[in-house]
Amino acid sequence: MAPQHPPRANAAGTAGGGDERTAASSVLVTAVAGGAAGRVAPLRGELTLSFLNRLAARYHLGLRDLLAAVTETDGRQNVAGMLYPDSEIHLNAQARARVSTLSRVTPQVLERALPAWTREEPYGRYKGGPVGRLLRGEEAVAPWGPACPACCAARTGRRVPARRYLTPQERVCARHRYWLLFLPGTSGLPVPLGRSPEVTAAQRRHARLLHRSPAGAQAFEVARAITGSWWDQRWANEEQRWPARLETTRPQDADLGWWKVAARDLITYPETVAVARVLASSHWQQQTVTQARGHLPYRLGEMPALLAELACRLQRPWLARHLATVTHGPLFTWAHSLVRTRAAPAPAAQRTLWKVHSSHRPRPLSDLLAQGPAADGERPAPHVIKRLRGHSLQAEQAFHKGLGQAHAYHQEHDHLAVPKEDVPHGYPLGQWIANLRTSHTRMPTHRSAALHALYPWWNAPWSTVWQRTWHQARDHVQAHGPLQPAHGFPTTSYSLGEWLYVQCTRYPGLHPEQQRLLAEIGIDTAAAAAARPRRRSMKAGAEEALAHAHSYTAEHGHLAQVGVTTVHHGYPLGRWLAGQRSKQQRRVLSPERQQALHAIDPWWCPPWNLRWQRNYHRARDAAAGRILQAENGFDDLADSGAADWLWRQCATYDELHPEQRQLLAGIGLTAEVARSAREHARTAPTRSAAAPAPETEDKTSQAGKGTDSAASTGRRRPRRAAEPKRPREPRSRLGHRLDLRPGFDTALAHARAWHAEHGHLAVPRDTRHDGYPLGMWLSSQRNRAKDRARRGLPPSPHLAELAAIDPGWNPSWNTEWQRNYHRALHHITAGEPFAPAARIPAPSTVIGAWTTRACLKYDQLHPDQQHLLNAIGITAQTAHQWPPSPRPRPHAEALHHARTWASEHGHLCPPIKTVHHGFPLGQWLNRQRELAKKRSSPSPTQQTLATIDPWWNPPWPILWQRTYHRAQADPHHPATRQWLQNQHRGWPLLHPDQQRLLTTTGLISI
Repeated sequence: MAPQHPPRANAAGTAGGGDERTAASSVLVTAVAGGAAGRVAPLRGELTLSFLNRLAARYHLGLRDLLAAVTETDGRQNVAGMLYPDSEIHLNAQARARVSTLSRVTPQVLERALPAWTREEPYGRYKGGPVGRLLRGEEAVAPWGPACPACCAARTGRRVPARRYLTPQERVCARHRYWLLFLPGTSGLPVPLGRSPEVTAAQRRHARLLHRSPAGAQAFEVARAITGSWWDQRWANEEQRWPARLETTRPQDADLGWWKVAARDLITYPETVAVARVLASSHWQQQTVTQARGHLPYRLGEMPALLAELACRLQRPWLARHLATVTHGPLFTWAHSLVRTRAAPAPAAQRTLWKVHSSHRPRPLSDLLAQGPAADGERPAPHVIKRLRGHSLQAEQAFHKGLGQAHAYHQEHDHLAVPKEDVPHGYPLGQWIANLRTSHTRMPTHRSAALHALYPWWNAPWSTVWQRTWHQARDHVQAHGPLQPAHGFPTTSYSLGEWLYVQCTRYPGLHPEQQRLLAEIGIDTAAAAAARPRRRSMKAGAEEALAHAHSYTAEHGHLAQVGVTTVHHGYPLGRWLAGQRSKQQRRVLSPERQQALHAIDPWWCPPWNLRWQRNYHRARDAAAGRILQAENGFDDLADSGAADWLWRQCATYDELHPEQRQLLAGIGLTAEVARSAREHARTAPTRSAAAPAPETEDKTSQAGKGTDSAASTGRRRPRRAAEPKRPREPRSRLGHRLDLRPGFDTALAHARAWHAEHGHLAVPRDTRHDGYPLGMWLSSQRNRAKDRARRGLPPSPHLAELAAIDPGWNPSWNTEWQRNYHRALHHITAGEPFAPAARIPAPSTVIGAWTTRACLKYDQLHPDQQHLLNAIGITAQTAHQWPPSPRPRPHAEALHHARTWASEHGHLCPPIKTVHHGFPLGQWLNRQRELAKKRSSPSPTQQTLATIDPWWNPPWPILWQRTYHRAQADPHHPATRQWLQNQHRGWPLLHPDQQRLLTTTGLISI
């Protein structure tokens, strides 16, 4: 029978009064005097509070009396927390010393036997003295259970119940056939296993698994989550073992519903051990990865070997059929992680294989069972299940909101392959579903089931673009009938036909579920093999493009406005016309195409810039039905931009192409009009823009405009008409124009102030002097001076003012070298010691390092640099006396060791700790491999290593390469044979070069 819940007591209060304190004092006096109770030894792995309970029984005291004696401080009990049957206690050092005295057991023995003896050092409410802290709950206390009654009586000589910390394999006492069941709110329940021998047999297999497999404990936790998920499901009609085991283990008069909740781990234990053995087996892991064929699984049915083995081990043939359709849950998550970790065998990825997410862990019994005392002697009944821990109410509300938006989208589009950037109805549905796809293996079961019921392919292991295009193809089949792969998909559009043909060419490598989806629209293995490309006739394509060009011309009157990005009615006309213009300029366009385009627009590809042609059409439209009057600046045109452009054509009329002149003549701009416009611009008097117009003038009449253009053309037009455009002359951008001179003087003033403070103008680029960007300004002046020198132009006159401040303001070498030179010059001027031959200043300083480089590279420096160095005492004789660096070239030494190692061993894959004749060759090669991953092209050192050993840095793990070389050296070693067998089993997953290495050396015959 399940144990009743004793009434709880407050252990933090006075709890006993004077009588209790008197009893506690007498207990302590008895203990110090030697005690008549004798030695009370702890059980291995026992809870501290359980040991105290047995100690109190030996002294014929209650547990609260003993706690009062152990934690008494100034006559008051110093214990925090509430005392329950499933509590544990943590004691500080002083309280532990009292317990050691009472039990007559040394602290060292107690520490070895009691796991929580020194786990935490609690703090009490009173200053100093012994302290105890009571804890309870599955989150605060490690898993425990009742000690086997027979074992406890045999070891203690008394039939006093005890509680022990238990690992999963210790839940079964194989000698006395007990399951040590944990029940929250009680001290546990030993369940006899006399009629369930399979539980005891499973415990022996569990122990062997932990002994043989390093991942046995982790595999058991994953298996426990798997069987726990099966337990929560509705039992199938085929399931007979669990109901029978539930009935045989149920205590007398126990409620079946209550026992079904409490005995979950007991009933599922044999199946959990069987599943853990399969998961921990490297053979079945390899079989699972091989059947996945490198694809992430969509459902468990893609790994039939794993499901068949589980059904066989569990002796449930029907289980494989039920598991084949599973797309979520702990077993699917484990298979998904297995395939992913084998594709990326990094340590962090490997750790995720055995990780059980909180949403997949079995619910704690404290959440499922009532913990209060039973009324009228009845057993506690299951109560309302609380919300799952770790999942907030806000998260659930947000999920239901997103699910509602997904339902609306599915009704509209019939799928959930939403682009990530889509925000339908203002809700970021695309990002929401993308986030769920990323974490779909960690989602709670009810969420995955809700999304799967709405759209089965919401978390497909392929791209959403593929899924959307498949829906487009399915809709096409429903509207236009079956596809015709053998004829090149003639009924589809060009893009859809090309996509379908690409899927046919990649059909063998597609995901099995993708192949099934393609089969739904008529593309199976035979149809994919017979598919032909969706070829578009070049003639038909050209006719379509010409039709769009003709339509565009009919709408706009010309093709000059067509840019590269122009799309006309969904057709990329701009891209096509850009290709035709490129062919025309390279003179490779066919005469037929030239004639067709010329018939649409004679100036579709003019010999001048397209911008001129576009402006011409703009001016032609503005001048339609008007007579151009150049003498008033074309002010009669409504388009001022077209008027400005026509004025510029008059100014450069003599430079235009003859055909450009013909086009301008067609709109009334002849040579005489252009000449008269230029003559009028030179002879027209200048009038002030502020002069008032005559009151009698009709501002809206053409006569008024012709008589007084200044009154109607505004501020820009009279100046342009009165001041003809001056010829452009080569000049610098700064220093010649009067409007820029004040800015130059400001910069020059900052330059003088900087030079007065530092003695040079070698200013860093990011330097600001009193808020002014002096470094940026000087850098731009240097760039302009160097640009003029490259073009063969004379220096700008204004730069002489900078040279007057500092003759070396624009050196031919790096300004960093110039700054360091001035640092050294100031160092010498200040009277500091400076002796380059004696390495003063030290090479570790900035000036010393610069001096070292200057002496070592003296012969490579500019003559002016050498002249500057001579001024501070560094001559050619001083530089040549500079002692060479004692350090040898590291790469030359390393390559020498690499060649020696390769000649001795035949490869360059030594272990990372290899030291060859005092040189750390293994670490150096590992560093070179890391550098090679960061470079886009190999360095000279890496090229040399490749000549020594082509596989010194293979694209697969270096550990595989080392094992391969060991297999070459000793192919008959047992470890080598095992490794070769593993390579043979995983042959399809190997790199082609790995397969070639194994076959060419004769290690594996395929």
